[in-house]
This record gives sequence, structure tokens and C-alpha cells, in this order.
Amino acid sequence: MPNNDYISNILEIKDLFITNIDYTSKENHIYFTLKRKDCVCPHCKAITNKVHDYRTSIIKDSPIMGKSTFLHYRKRRYHCDSCNRHFTEPFSLLPKNCRLTTRLCFEAIHLLKSSLNVSNVASQLGISVSSIFRRLKDIKHQEPKTLPLVLSIDEFKGNSGGNKYHSILTAPKEHKVF
Repeated sequence: MPNNDYISNILEIKDLFITNIDYTSKENHIYFTLKRKDCVCPHCKAITNKVHDYRTSIIKDSPIMGKSTFLHYRKRRYHCDSCNRHFTEPFSLLPKNCRLTTRLCFEAIHLLKSSLNVSNVASQLGISVSSIFRRLKDIKHQEPKTLPLVLSIDEFKGNSGGNKYHSILTAPKEHKVF
């Protein structure tokens, strides 16, 4: 199918086999599986190609043409004859035990840079506020080499259950959050 190449390039997934595409006025649904290949067992490092079963995961991805996009991924679970355990085939677009693509999480973080608040970004992308905060925790910040000449500290009671206080550090002369 010639469209496979275009869609796999758009989704940035190699060895993609699309089985079906459904779309409505608000949503895109792409059904796919990956090419079968030898996998390394994460437990014992043996190579196997024996499929135990298939499971379908519904993954939320970045909007395409203003529509919410859902990927229906028919993933393989392999069986390792060496250690007699099962494992899922590796999939680079999705962190383990996550139902949001890394692309969607990066888009949420990118929207936060344009001074939208977390609630607006979450409602715009159709994801939860807590999932954005979980991804923000994964970002590693570089330690500053020098402090600004003027440093402003503000504390406020946030919306985290009423028990915690939040603080923000700013460099007011540079108009930047520090």
C-alpha cells in the first residue's frame, strides 16, 4: 500500500503496517501493527521471534489537521524459550506503561512555553493536567552558572490539595522565570 510510506513518515514510525483508518469530523483513528522481527528478551538477553499473543493499545497522539488522533496499536507479546517469560515488542514512540505519545507530551510542554497555563494546554490537547505535570518532572534542568543580580522569590498556596505551598523564582530585570 503506497499510503503506508506517507503515513509512517508523518507518524515517524518505521516498519508500519496500517490495517485501517477511520475518521470523523473531530477524530482520526489509525489502526496499525509493526513489522515482525527478532527481539531481544529484556530479562535474559536471548533472541526470540516466538509470538505469545497480541493486544491492542489505544494511544493518544498529537492532533492532525486540528482533529484528535488515536493510534490503535496491535502490539505483539513475545515468548522467550530461554527464561520462559513474556515481553512486549519495543516501541520507540511510547514510554513504557503510557498511553500518550512522547510527541504529544512534547507538544504540551511546547505550548506551556507560549505562556498558556497548564489547564488550558490540557483542555486544548484533550489530556489531563496530571499527565502534563508527570512529563514536566522528566525534564532535566541545567544548573545556572551564575545568579542574576536581582532575584525575586514569591510563595503562594497552589491548588495541590490545600496542603502545599508553591514558590517561583524570577529575574525581574530580565523579565524571565528563573
